[in-house]
Amino acid sequence: MSRVLAVDIGASSYRVMDGTYDGRRLDMKELARFRHSPVLIQGHYHWDIHKMQNELIRVIREAAEQGDAVRSIGFDTFGTDFGLLGEDGNLLDDPLAYRDDISDGMYEAYFKNCEEALYGSTGATYRTTGTAHVLKGMAEHGFEILKEARHILLLPDLLAYLFTGKMVNEYTIATTSRLLDIHKCRWDVKLIESLGLPAHIFKPLCDSGTVVGGLKSEITEGIPNLKDTQVTAVACHDTASAVATVPGLKDCSFISSGSWSVKGIVCDRAYTTEAACRYKMSNEGQPGKKYRLIRNITGLWLLEECVRQWKQEGYDIRIPELAKAAQKQEDFPSMICTDAPDFEKPSHMPEKIQNYCRRTGQAVPVTPAEIMRTVINGLALEYRRHNEELRCVTGRPVTCMYIVGGGRNNRLLNQCAADASGCTVLCGHPEAASAGNILMQFYALGDIASMEEFSYIAGSDVAEERYEPGQSEKWDGRYKEYVQLVRQ
Repeated sequence: MSRVLAVDIGASSYRVMDGTYDGRRLDMKELARFRHSPVLIQGHYHWDIHKMQNELIRVIREAAEQGDAVRSIGFDTFGTDFGLLGEDGNLLDDPLAYRDDISDGMYEAYFKNCEEALYGSTGATYRTTGTAHVLKGMAEHGFEILKEARHILLLPDLLAYLFTGKMVNEYTIATTSRLLDIHKCRWDVKLIESLGLPAHIFKPLCDSGTVVGGLKSEITEGIPNLKDTQVTAVACHDTASAVATVPGLKDCSFISSGSWSVKGIVCDRAYTTEAACRYKMSNEGQPGKKYRLIRNITGLWLLEECVRQWKQEGYDIRIPELAKAAQKQEDFPSMICTDAPDFEKPSHMPEKIQNYCRRTGQAVPVTPAEIMRTVINGLALEYRRHNEELRCVTGRPVTCMYIVGGGRNNRLLNQCAADASGCTVLCGHPEAASAGNILMQFYALGDIASMEEFSYIAGSDVAEERYEPGQSEKWDGRYKEYVQLVRQ
């Protein structure tokens, strides 16, 4: 029995997962979960990285006191955020959070007018905040630490450094920076320098599965089960880890489903055509020198916001129970474009959805079940629209969609996605990011021979579910209406 630990960092919580593998079966269990949010320090929002580090060390040490030796630890996180280190290797300041206003106005001032030109090299869109925006904001606001910096480490690389004292820059997380030449898989020095940023802080990239080093002695002290533990640079971007569990099915689009629906395909080359740029698709890194051609679609966050509002009003409503109730009730015809400007900001989401339906001449949802149906109808139809955009860009149809992440547990959404798109929908691991993290560690240890085995092994922990399409006439009619909504 081989044992590893996965640390999965999200924007609102992080957790430690225990993973074991006996050569046939993967077993995972959650050891601890922490809520967190950026801390306001001297006018800017930062991540309290040292608090995070100390909590993780405590959990890891406690876990290692029981059971088998821990052979490896891996970190995966969301993209964009980073730490800057000085000449002596010390962290110059806690990492800025991507939601801080340091990047406000950077898109309009420095990226908007040259986005199409940059796309040919970076394969990235710049409307939403990336590392490039934060760094440029720091430069424009005269942050001294940017002048003092000698190294930049994105968040999972920074955590690996804090645990080992060794620095790496892993490929998949680096692609979220919008500062890579996506074709050459290396930093775009010309772009970095054109933004007035110090190119010398960007070090060579390493592949997913690279061994970073052993744990620091102060972490392992008194714990024999940590004596030989290594830290592995997994697919450090959480989406890359999640998608690593998706099988390589022909003409299949993956969806990492949660607050966002990250939807796309895995491909052998980057797509930097005019069509890909027009459809706001981004190319990000996937292990094995592959790419994810993706678009971020506003997902179940809208329902999470509805639940939060209902709770404030005194109603105890939860998404899983609401989905079951909505599935049993009569169909509701209205729909929203989840990426519409109406829904960009939090608060009062049920009212915003009702106002959108009223403004667009649709039936106005009243009950929570009707509101859920309205959101899910729109999300399922957006999946269909994205499938058509993928066909335009790649020349290949999408005939299957593979859903991983917490959203795969929403059976109403899964069936509506199948019906709306006319595609078979397969649902994989609900904890796909952690599963991919764990499997990459076993691959680096030599316990798994090929990354192509990941999806099969993940299925030994959680079985796939399958949904077949139906009601095509109804959904074809809705899609025509949806396309008109998107154009408004």
